[in-house]
Amino acid sequence: MKAVNKNGRRKRPLRVPGIIGICVAVLLLSFYLALKLIPFPELKAFMQRQNSTRFYDSEGKLVYVLPLEDGLRREYFPLEEIPESLSDAFLEQEDSHFYFHPGVDFISIARAALQNKKAGRVVSGASTITMQLARIIVPRTETVSYKTKLKEMISAFRIEAKLGKKQILELYLNSVPFGFQTEGVASAARTFYGISMEKLSDEQIEVLAKIPRRPSDYAPKKSYVYENRCPHFIQYVAGQYRKAGKKIPDSLILSVDTNLTSRVEKKIQEKLDEYTEARVHNGSAFAINNRTGQIILWVGNASFNDSEHSGQIDGVLVRNNPGSSMKPFLYAHALENGFSPTTILPDIRQDFGGSGVYVPYNFNNMFNGPVSFRNALASSLNVPAVYLLNEVGIDSYLERLSKLGYEDLEKNRATTGLSLALGAAEVSLYEMVRAFSVFPNDGRIAENLSFLKDETCSEFRKVYESDTARIICDVLSDSNARALGFGNAKVFETDYPSIFKTGTSNQFQNIIALGATSEFTAGVWMGNFAGETVVRQTGSSIPAAVVRMILDFLSDRYGADSFPQPELYEKRSVCALSGLTPGENCPAKVNEYVFKGTEKNRVCDWHYSINGRIAVRYPEQYAHWASGRNMNGSLQQNDLPVQIVYPRDNAQFVFDPLMPSDYQKLHVMATGGGSRETTLFADGKMIGSTQGILEWDIPLLRGMHELKVVCGDSEDVSVYTVR
Repeated sequence: MKAVNKNGRRKRPLRVPGIIGICVAVLLLSFYLALKLIPFPELKAFMQRQNSTRFYDSEGKLVYVLPLEDGLRREYFPLEEIPESLSDAFLEQEDSHFYFHPGVDFISIARAALQNKKAGRVVSGASTITMQLARIIVPRTETVSYKTKLKEMISAFRIEAKLGKKQILELYLNSVPFGFQTEGVASAARTFYGISMEKLSDEQIEVLAKIPRRPSDYAPKKSYVYENRCPHFIQYVAGQYRKAGKKIPDSLILSVDTNLTSRVEKKIQEKLDEYTEARVHNGSAFAINNRTGQIILWVGNASFNDSEHSGQIDGVLVRNNPGSSMKPFLYAHALENGFSPTTILPDIRQDFGGSGVYVPYNFNNMFNGPVSFRNALASSLNVPAVYLLNEVGIDSYLERLSKLGYEDLEKNRATTGLSLALGAAEVSLYEMVRAFSVFPNDGRIAENLSFLKDETCSEFRKVYESDTARIICDVLSDSNARALGFGNAKVFETDYPSIFKTGTSNQFQNIIALGATSEFTAGVWMGNFAGETVVRQTGSSIPAAVVRMILDFLSDRYGADSFPQPELYEKRSVCALSGLTPGENCPAKVNEYVFKGTEKNRVCDWHYSINGRIAVRYPEQYAHWASGRNMNGSLQQNDLPVQIVYPRDNAQFVFDPLMPSDYQKLHVMATGGGSRETTLFADGKMIGSTQGILEWDIPLLRGMHELKVVCGDSEDVSVYTVR
């Protein structure tokens, strides 16, 4: 008889198994939700950790794989970019049931337990890929035991609750340790086979899948050297991310051109080998795109691995004395402070300063008298540059240099002297190239240079008026104007519009060349990081040849437009000597820029006719320079008693510690003596004898000194002090 309840209905039997199943399901769901919702900070930190960054050049070629700070290499790739054959090999070796368990494979655990018990030792393991990943995320801190295994299982459950299977496999394949400072399958392919993982053969994949078990037993004996191009540039890029407190992405496509880089490295090394006996051991190159503000070339040193000559120092960022390469900025500043392209500058012996004196000399220790603004800049004459700086003011010029990116120079304002006109400052090649781009870029410079292919500079700073920049470009591209200082220098002659400026520092420790087309600006520094004196004079034509090669390469590939002409200026005929409107007696005329709408300058009164011959009447400031040089109209010596006209008696001079000592000489001048021989004595020591032009150069030494000139029975004495 079947049981019925009090209402007469038949009773249903309790379905205990069903209830138990529901309870278990609820418990498992609760356990899963708890694992999913409970924070797992170790996993979060693990997923945010820094990986090795792959750097590619502008054409997509791998340039560098940046190791982590501890030297470990760990590249990261999405699962879809990892060859399926590679992931399948690891699944087969490590966890064939990966897609069918919740992080712990209980069937494998049971099988391993039976096998180990039967063998009496551990012959089989049961760690799943998820458990191995858990061990990587939360490393063991104690010896292996049932307790540590239980912790790994719980961590595996937590990982499975928070991540999908594909994400777990992706993390594992990118994190599995191979030993030899290598983690992840991509880095392992490069470490052991020197190739990317998609190029692995089936045999190589099989070996890689076994290495994590026992790296010392399975790893190939040969290891390969990673791609290591543009190391100085990579260090700079990584440093920019660290400086900003940002994580470096797993891959970056840079703006540099490694085809150009290879050529430049080779060219610099050739020059270093040629001049190694002169102690020119280091060379650096840097180039940018003027329009986009992108860095296209960065060679910190020809050989990064040259430990003997500090090859790991980045010459692009090292501060050196730029010499004359900074003069264009001064001349451009002068154009906006009262000077014009027709200005005639005095290249004569001059002294500058207040209580003290600074006496600049040209490279060849000669003076050229009156020189045009154009020739003075193009030929890189020293005296006119110092004259300009003295006229426009050091403070005013420093403010301009700060706008050009030379911000550190203002910090030394108190100790900066007129030698700044000749580049007596410490600046980097990076700063020089960026600043020099102001000329081909119509007076603008990029606020921040970009190092990524898909990132250009969006902000440019206006530093000079467009016409100012255009006039400087016209001067620096004028081969005739540079002839006075450089002769017929073929290195500056290009088949495309280009500008150049070079510089050398004291003792030729630094030789620099800057060059530009309308699209690109490049710079090369050569010298030595040790600060050693170069054995023999090595001209700036050496780095100039490398700059020329860079511009040749870029113009061949991208072309080079002509530099635009000034809009508010027009070229007019002027006297080549005075810069004034030509008169009937002016023998030579040149075309020079004159501001549109201005009336003609006064007619040249330097040239005049005497007895049918053209003579020159130089302004008074050139009288001594012209005397004795067989120039028409110049003052002539006579048989008056010999007299020291410079330095004056009781004169005081100040030695400039920022100026190269070779440039700090005292120019002694005397008059009288006629055609007789005149001798100079300094502190009782004979300096030399001459006749006609009575001029001598002597070192500027601290202390009190006595000068004496003797010509027959005539003599004169002058005492001066150098502080």
